Amino acid sequence: MRINWVSIVLAFVCIGFVVGSALSFAVPYQKDEMILEGSDFGIVGGLTVPFHARFPLRSYNQSIDIFLQCTNGSLDIVVLKATEREAWYQGENYSVYYEARNVTSVMTTVEIYPPDIYSIDIIFQTNYGDVQMSVSMTSQWMGYDDSTGFNSLLVAIPFGLGSFYYATKKAKE
Repeated sequence: MRINWVSIVLAFVCIGFVVGSALSFAVPYQKDEMILEGSDFGIVGGLTVPFHARFPLRSYNQSIDIFLQCTNGSLDIVVLKATEREAWYQGENYSVYYEARNVTSVMTTVEIYPPDIYSIDIIFQTNYGDVQMSVSMTSQWMGYDDSTGFNSLLVAIPFGLGSFYYATKKAKE
């Protein structure tokens, strides 16, 4: 009996892509994303400047690191859910993850809990005149690489079909 090497090679490649796909769905990885960074960042007095942090659906251990050092002026910082922004703007009751008023220096990590929130707003408001600052904000989370998992499965299908085709073709001869 002769062995069809093409079928065996295609089967191994297919199995490799299926295993890679399963690992992409099952093994989490840490992701860091820059929200804002600047050493000479300025905001004119009386302005409200929003920034957004987005988290994937299947992520957990979500946090936002804020480092801010004002060289001139001070500001208010509010970190809240994107759905609470309108209530904050209208002056109604709202829930926040972090809030600081009239600050010149902030170095904190804001934990986002529960972890299924998709979008977080970080609002800088200057009520005390113009502000010059050095700022760095990053978001971090643990998550799964769903898109790579789906793409690996899509690539595995033709290799599996090719392996099946060559295995049955050789058996008929």
